[in-house]
Amino acid sequence: MSPQIPASQSFVPVITGGDLGAYTLAREFHEAYGVISAVVPTADNLIVGGSKITHVFPAGPMFQAQSVLTHLAEIAQTLQQHGSRPLLLIPGYDHLVRIMVDHARELHQLGYVFPQLTTQQLDQAALKEHFYALCEDLSINFPRTVSFDCARGSAAIDEFVASLRAPGWEYPLILKAGDGGAWANTQFEGRRKVHYVTTPQELRQVLKKAITAGYSGALIIQQFIPGPDSNLRILTHFRDRNGQNVLTGLAQVIVEDHAPGLEGNSRALVSVSDTRVEEQGRRLMDAINWHGFGMFDIKIHEQTGVAYFLEMNPRLGRHHYYLTAAGANPATYLHREFVARDEHPEPLTVQGPAASLTIPMKLARQYASAEQLEQLQAAQQYKRVGNPLSYAKDRNFKRDLYQLYRRSKAAAEVEHTPGTMNA
Repeated sequence: MSPQIPASQSFVPVITGGDLGAYTLAREFHEAYGVISAVVPTADNLIVGGSKITHVFPAGPMFQAQSVLTHLAEIAQTLQQHGSRPLLLIPGYDHLVRIMVDHARELHQLGYVFPQLTTQQLDQAALKEHFYALCEDLSINFPRTVSFDCARGSAAIDEFVASLRAPGWEYPLILKAGDGGAWANTQFEGRRKVHYVTTPQELRQVLKKAITAGYSGALIIQQFIPGPDSNLRILTHFRDRNGQNVLTGLAQVIVEDHAPGLEGNSRALVSVSDTRVEEQGRRLMDAINWHGFGMFDIKIHEQTGVAYFLEMNPRLGRHHYYLTAAGANPATYLHREFVARDEHPEPLTVQGPAASLTIPMKLARQYASAEQLEQLQAAQQYKRVGNPLSYAKDRNFKRDLYQLYRRSKAAAEVEHTPGTMNA
């Protein structure tokens, strides 16, 4: 049973989602402030549940705005029954960010605090066609891209696929949704977060299945950027209410999960620095006039060394504990900005060595490049290696057994689903 959040607690993080990212944030708030977080998953589970640092409020499916708002109103009433206090709302998925932005007034009235963003800003960040147009305006590299509007229907598929015979288009190609929130609510056999398509016939099949399943948005088809998982980067920025990027943190992926639906989930990361890539991220944040956390997925071309920006997540990424391992706990930035309303310290760019792993160190070392092995060794030497799900102050026999099971399962998934893609 979830612990009750004390009436004396001065603020409450309300974290929507029930995955690694949600638990990591609850841990980070507990590490920094000793508080219990309200976590809102679709259903109780032993990632965020069975914990001493979370009070779980299962919501059921969270795609319909009105049901989400109703549930958040009930949570607010429960948390405010002994007096008003800030409820720091942190969405865990893109579609929940959109609900937050579209219904900001109602949520503020309930006592929630969060970044001030407009629908236009969110579209520019989260809708890939808009994001790539911005990259082009700023002369920032992104994969060669074309989109297919599924609202055109199945009759338009053959003509579209035939157009990709033009010079410059070669298989394999990457297919992903222009609107990740709508795609997450689309179900069909074989659906993946990111599709790696090797033939025109395979591309036709995915397009047809998506349309038949009711997806009516854009699907993005991109050139494949060659290179292993170690060529992937995660870049996190926090931009404050004064328009200053006060936190920058870049990580290099050691290995990703390639199981269906989990593409893009990093299993092992090391903190690195690349001033050119970091500056490009700052320019994008400034161009959108973003507020709060934003995270970019980037891949380095294996042959040319050029960095390609793949997408922007309008929130913290799921595996962001590399920031805390390197000494920059994201919870402190969120608290200063939205609860204490204090000024931030001088802008910080995270430096290694530091590592965050959700797989055993032995397996991370197996997949690491020579340079990453050195980083892992240095991170161990300086005691800057963390597993976000393993928290000494949150021990529970049943939950500990489940975490052991998850670690072994994650290791098996990594070992049996090798590969790489633009995730």
